[in-house]
Amino acid sequence: MQPFLRRRGLPVAGMSAALVVAALVLPVPVGSARAATETVVDVTTFGADPTGLRDSAAAVAQAVRYAKTVTGPVRILFPHGTYQIYPEQAESRELYVSNTVGADQAYKDKRIGILVEDMHDVTIDGGGSHLQFHGLMSTFAAVRSTNVSVRNFSFDYTAPKVVDATVSESGVSDGHAYRVLTIPSGNGFSVWDRWVTWRGETSPATGQPYWSGVNGMDYTQIHDPVAQRTWRGPNPLFDDVASMTDLGGQKLRIDYGSGTAPSDRGLVYEMRQTTRDTPSALFWESKNVTVQGLKAGYLHGFGFVGQLSENITLDGNEFRTDPATGRSTAGFADFVQMSGVKGTVKITGNVFDGAHDDAINIHGTYLEVTGRPTPNTLTLEYRHNETAGFPQYHPGDEVEIVDKRTMVAVPGVTAKVVAVDGPSGQDHDKSLTSMTVTFDQPLPDSVRPWDFVVENTTYTPTVLISGNTFRDIPTRGVLVTTRKPVVIENNVFDGMSMASIFISSDAYQWYESGPVRDVLIRGNTFLRPASPVIFVEPTNQVLDPAQPVHRNIRVESNTFKTGDVRLLDAKSVGGITFNSNTVSRLDRNTAFTAQAKTLCPARNTTTSVRTVTTASPYSTSLFSYHGSSGAVINGNAFDNGLNLRADLDATDPAQVTGDEVVNGGDRVLPLLPTVSYTTSNGTVAKVDSTGKVTARSAGTAVITPVTHSQLGDTTGVPVTLTVGGDPASPACTKPLTLNTDAWSVVRDQPDHRAVLPGDTLQLTPTGSGFLWAGANSARNLLLTGTGNGTGTATVRMSGRTQRGYMEAGLLLHRGDDDYIAIQRKNNNGSPTVTLSSETNGWATEPARVPDPGQQDIWLRLQRNGASVTASYSLNGTTFTPVGAPIDASWLTGARFGVLAEVENPSAADTPFLFSKFTVNGAPVPFTSEW
Repeated sequence: MQPFLRRRGLPVAGMSAALVVAALVLPVPVGSARAATETVVDVTTFGADPTGLRDSAAAVAQAVRYAKTVTGPVRILFPHGTYQIYPEQAESRELYVSNTVGADQAYKDKRIGILVEDMHDVTIDGGGSHLQFHGLMSTFAAVRSTNVSVRNFSFDYTAPKVVDATVSESGVSDGHAYRVLTIPSGNGFSVWDRWVTWRGETSPATGQPYWSGVNGMDYTQIHDPVAQRTWRGPNPLFDDVASMTDLGGQKLRIDYGSGTAPSDRGLVYEMRQTTRDTPSALFWESKNVTVQGLKAGYLHGFGFVGQLSENITLDGNEFRTDPATGRSTAGFADFVQMSGVKGTVKITGNVFDGAHDDAINIHGTYLEVTGRPTPNTLTLEYRHNETAGFPQYHPGDEVEIVDKRTMVAVPGVTAKVVAVDGPSGQDHDKSLTSMTVTFDQPLPDSVRPWDFVVENTTYTPTVLISGNTFRDIPTRGVLVTTRKPVVIENNVFDGMSMASIFISSDAYQWYESGPVRDVLIRGNTFLRPASPVIFVEPTNQVLDPAQPVHRNIRVESNTFKTGDVRLLDAKSVGGITFNSNTVSRLDRNTAFTAQAKTLCPARNTTTSVRTVTTASPYSTSLFSYHGSSGAVINGNAFDNGLNLRADLDATDPAQVTGDEVVNGGDRVLPLLPTVSYTTSNGTVAKVDSTGKVTARSAGTAVITPVTHSQLGDTTGVPVTLTVGGDPASPACTKPLTLNTDAWSVVRDQPDHRAVLPGDTLQLTPTGSGFLWAGANSARNLLLTGTGNGTGTATVRMSGRTQRGYMEAGLLLHRGDDDYIAIQRKNNNGSPTVTLSSETNGWATEPARVPDPGQQDIWLRLQRNGASVTASYSLNGTTFTPVGAPIDASWLTGARFGVLAEVENPSAADTPFLFSKFTVNGAPVPFTSEW
């Protein structure tokens, strides 16, 4: 029998199978477990084109089919080059994949570039080549195969189903705001009126684009390439559009009705539709699969999916875009999803950069009990619309039946599967969402439809996640729920927008199972994390510390470099330790600064320096426990200015033990507990530990403040002294600084704050959020302890609100969920002076009046016993109440303060000026006397 070959697109016959094999066999030692030699199948022998000029899909399929006929180990080789892979002549299979399109028949058939099916001992060797994929297809798959290795190539897609639009220019022209968007070369587009239609690559078979979409499509996330952060958020590109213009050269200009200049130049809006039509790679009912040394520029549809397989290794791969493409998106959704895998999952030494969802998600799948045909038979259903169509159990598998309310297993039941009647995973002859499963024993009568879910515990893996880097992820770094041992170690998580590590077990939304029993989180570095950094939140509706969902989680010897975030939030865990970790503030070297009484002292004189804080202690508690027990916090090193509080909910305080952490009230480490000084040049200026400076000789000396923390000595912002300098020179003129003896800053953003002559505080509205309700993210909230929140506070404020929901004013603040404020509010174009009140997170506006419109306004809050009266004035003398006095008996321990905020900042926003701040008539200066 002769193999049918294609070379240069033409059929080639006449070469015997023996000659082909002889030509392709290379003697390669492959280990004792395999044959002494492996057969090398060269894809170019079957017509694949390494020059990248022609489609190689059919030739690759032919080469793999031939390799399937070879006895013994086989290596399918791509000689070094570039290979084009189009979907039309690639292999096609009806397949159903977890977390994608569920039972939707519009996407049942998957096109796969390299399909290893019912094969054993096979290596896909890229030979350092590049594979360029086109259209909407999977790159490779291993189906019902064993000992599969995929290695040593890069791949990308010509026109990803994501548009990464960079705001390359912005401003105001003829009174109208505009943006110029730069579009990657793969994404075609056309403009009609105020609409842009995005188009994918044109199919050479149909002449039609593989996909299309309009304006912002269904989903947007925002990428900041300078800050290396990515987050989910609203898309302002197509709001209030007046006109669009195709400028040519992959540039699109959008003009707006508004006259406010956009402030998002340089940001990338990553826009896409939401259908996960196919996985980028699939390992289904396969064993011993290794993917090593790949460079993945983009994963279409979904990520690398392991499904009902055993032993999967991903090692030394890079998931990130090629900068030359102008794109930032490397994954349409998750990068890696292991859904029902047994044996071991090893994910080591990879780079995960630029996903549209989680980087790694390892879980099983709960199916819900919907019927009981017999005492030992259950009808089970897939409950999430993205997962259906494939078998979830095999005869011989063990299961656990779980109460949805408690997420605790039915005691005493270790049932095994005897028979399954349900979907096959490769056709639609039966229901794709339900199955009937027969067990080896009758099940308890308590197992009722709709109250219980079933997990296949045979398909739960041991997990090692080590040495990986995670960045530009809009959601979580690692999600993992498996009862087998889990080690997450020596990874770097940088700038996650949600929890870096998330442990759930979910029987209400995603139905991703199950409990963890042995998790070690060790030696990782968490940089710029979101809150909480490590999040344990199963979906149980009943909290019972005696019956926790999860057990034995250890967080040890990690490094956290954080903002004001929670480190650990743990629900329903029995036994959770946080030991030997190092926690430092991101601003630890800028949170305090040296000030000199004289910047240019004369020789042989003395002066002094002092140190003031330029930031505030973090207010967020580091720990939170809900329905948990056996929590230990021990042997950690905490930076100054952290709040070592553990918030407890349905948790016995005696169950949370360890060093320095307190349950309930705040335990805030001082931001500046001690201070000493060093000098860069002792012959010019000598300084002692108290800050006394002796000016010795002409020249400059840098005086650096030093404080001690549990992490060791920390240096702050220094001050430079010029001994013998001209007092009239700029170097000798002291800058105005905030009076930190009277004021503290919550969520500091110094670039939006300044102290001006005339004891005036300038606040430019920040765009990180509001205090309103659950937002709790307003920055540059300045609070004074003067008066201790009693009596009358008055401030002069200059500036009108300008757009959106901008607001600024005076408040009496105990916490982000407890305050009373009088503010100018823009109310999306209907400005008012508003009295706001928030109690335990419940926000209301008891009164509002139309804004008087003038630039200067005086605001006043007067506390009289248990009530507060808010008023405003146009001259600083005659005050008009805003509404009636409101109850403030609940607002104890509050402080007066000022703030200015807006939802999206703009370079065109005019700052607000605050001056003449008084408490009970006594001035509270914004400016430091030094």
